Amino acid sequence: MGRIEINANVYQEIVYRSVCEFFGLEDAEKAISFKKSNVIVEKLQLSEDEEKERVRFTIQVPAKFGSNFLEFSNNVACHVKSKVEEITGMIVESVNVKVVDVITENENV
Repeated sequence: MGRIEINANVYQEIVYRSVCEFFGLEDAEKAISFKKSNVIVEKLQLSEDEEKERVRFTIQVPAKFGSNFLEFSNNVACHVKSKVEEITGMIVESVNVKVVDVITENENV
């Protein structure tokens, strides 16, 4: 059988929607400072014997003031990894989370 490749834009969309789901939002661009451009996709080179793509993501997200940023980041990363692997069947090698903003309770997250 041949190889299946998924476009980086498709991964970006899946990660974006997974983060929105994690936050409990329909569209994070309207509610918080998180956009699709906050998701960086890195597809790793396949060797000859590999059938599944391997990808890495870097996600820049806001976090709630007063929350534990380490716990929050780990929860986001685990959720995204699980969803992407479930939907695509590909291997997520890592999900790096950068907290780039601090938001308050009344900012919807």
